[in-house]
Amino acid sequence: MIHSGQADQIPTLEVFAMPVLYGAVIDPTDQSLLLREPDTSKAYVLDTNVLIDVAGGKPLGITDDNTILVSALSLVELAAPHHMDLSEAESFIRDVTRGDVLPITREIACIAVELREIHSLTVIDACIAATACVMDATLVTNDRQMRRHPVLTSESFPLNVTEEKSQ
Repeated sequence: MIHSGQADQIPTLEVFAMPVLYGAVIDPTDQSLLLREPDTSKAYVLDTNVLIDVAGGKPLGITDDNTILVSALSLVELAAPHHMDLSEAESFIRDVTRGDVLPITREIACIAVELREIHSLTVIDACIAATACVMDATLVTNDRQMRRHPVLTSESFPLNVTEEKSQ
């Protein structure tokens, strides 16, 4: 978002949160929306392919002290023919997240556009990935295209979060 100060000041760019790979080289003069270090908190955005695996009986492997988030677009994908009807999908997501889906905001849409410019992603995948960015969360996906994205922090499913804590 560009904010204008007083008439004699130069407009400044507000930078949005986004996890990035630690080894990424970022030009500090770049005015991209993708310019922040990752937060180390354990929040996870689940991609639709992970939700389908969990619905099929695979354990999620995330402890109760972690935050689990789901994009509204995963609801659209789950409530498709041959998966679940809408009420089943909504109930399932509420059970998994202990909450509701996250809406697609303008901020998410803008970051999704940038993610698609950097590396080819479908609109839905870019919006789900952008949701993880905005929420300072790790994207959990088995989608190789998303896992290879140069600026996303992602993990494959199933996670071994419970094992990491006991070591």
